[in-house]
Amino acid sequence: MKRPLAIGLAIGFLLLSTLALAADRIRVSGGGMTPLHGIIWVANQEGLFKKYGLEVEYLTMNSGTLGVQTLLSNESQFLFSTGALAVTANVQGADLAMITGGFNLFAFKVVGRPDIKSIQDLRGKKISISQFGSATDFAVQASLGKFNLDPKQVTVIQLGASSNRLTALSNGSTDASLFTEPIATMAIKKYKMNLLLDMAEAGMPYPQSCLMIKRSYLDANREKAINVVKAMIEGLYYAKRNRASTIQTIKKYIRADDEVYSIGYDYFLGKHADGLLSMPDRKGVELVIGQLAKTNPKAKGQTPETLRVFEPSILDEIRKSGFIDKLRR
Repeated sequence: MKRPLAIGLAIGFLLLSTLALAADRIRVSGGGMTPLHGIIWVANQEGLFKKYGLEVEYLTMNSGTLGVQTLLSNESQFLFSTGALAVTANVQGADLAMITGGFNLFAFKVVGRPDIKSIQDLRGKKISISQFGSATDFAVQASLGKFNLDPKQVTVIQLGASSNRLTALSNGSTDASLFTEPIATMAIKKYKMNLLLDMAEAGMPYPQSCLMIKRSYLDANREKAINVVKAMIEGLYYAKRNRASTIQTIKKYIRADDEVYSIGYDYFLGKHADGLLSMPDRKGVELVIGQLAKTNPKAKGQTPETLRVFEPSILDEIRKSGFIDKLRR
C-alpha cells in the first residue's frame, strides 16, 4: 500500500517541478549586437541557462532603444545593452537597475571616408548614428567634445543598424559613422575608410553594455536574476576557453567577412569581457547624466544614487559565494 502512495507523491513532485520550470521561462533581449553578446549566445546554446533552472528566449534587437522598450513593457525581463538607456529611463521615472557591467568604455571606433583624416575634418560634415539617445549618439557627443569640436558644426543623422550606416558611408551619403568590431575593421580594410578615433583605446569611460532589469521584477525574482548572471558568467569563461566554437556562434548573429570575426572576438571577448564581473564605471554614468542635463531639466542635479541605476548586490552575492573563483580554476 505504501509503494503506490510513494509513486503518486513522486509523480506529484515531478509535476510541480515541471510547473516550476515553466514558471522560470524568461526573455533576455540584446540591444544592438557586438561579439560581447556572445556571452549570452553561448550560454543559451550550451544549455547554461537550463543548468540554472531557466528557460530563456533571446530577443535580438537592432538598437538598444527598442530593447529598453521591451523591458519597460515587460515583454522581456533582462536587457544587455548600453547603460545610458537605464539613466534616460530613470530620469523619466522608470525603475531600471544595472546589475552587471559588460564593456565599461566606449566600444566604438569613429570611422570616416577616405578624404576625412581627423575628427577636426568633420566640421560641416554628416555623421550617422543608430538613433538619438542611443550609445552611438552619446559617443558622437563625447568624441566631438574630446577634440573641442562644437556639435552644432556637425550634422548628425540617425540611420539605424550598423549595416545601414556602413552602406551610407561607402556610397558617400554620410562622411563618418561609429562602429564596433568587427564592422569597424571591415569598413577600414574592405571599404578603405579611415580610423579617426578608437574610443576604448582613448580610455573614455562609458556604460557601453551592462545587464539591466526592472527593480520591481528584481524584488520579486531575485533568485532568477542571480541564476541569469551565473549563466552569463559561465558563458564568459566558456567563450574565453573555446575561441573557435564561440566564433562560429557569433557568425549566426553578426554578418561580416570571415577574416574579421577573429578581430571582433579578440577585441570584445579576449580583451574586454571581464567587465561583466564588475559594475559600470561611475564616471561614464555621470557623463551620460551630464549630456542629458543639457536638454532635459529633469536630469539636472541628478547622480547615479538619486537615479538608483546601480544595483551591485547580485554580483556581490555571487562573488562572495566563491562561484567566480571556481570558474577561474
